[in-house]
Amino acid sequence: MDTSAGIGVMDGLVQALMGYGLTIVVAMAAAGLIWLIVFTLESLHKKKQVAAAPTAVQVAVAPEPEKVDETARHVAAVAAAVYATLGAARLVYIGEGAHSPAWTSTGRTIHQTSHMPKRAPKR
Repeated sequence: MDTSAGIGVMDGLVQALMGYGLTIVVAMAAAGLIWLIVFTLESLHKKKQVAAAPTAVQVAVAPEPEKVDETARHVAAVAAAVYATLGAARLVYIGEGAHSPAWTSTGRTIHQTSHMPKRAPKR
């Protein structure tokens, strides 16, 4: 068996450890650089705050707007859509429709058969 053809186990282990070590050094250098940037920007920000004298500020507080029922907005949107498509019509009831198993089974059947490959007709 020729041992010079490939990398030995020890050579591979040393190469992996060197790679990990280099990754750690680069990560620490990046973290140090980020810390330095943050420290510099923070010190500049503090100098600007000291230089600017505080001034009086007037604040106007408006009363909190009343809570609007979202259901009323939905009903208005549905009524507008019905009017746009049908014209003047009377809405009798707006609410959740009952779910029947027929809708579920039909939907599953359509979805699952849409993935079936089409076979060519026999001649």
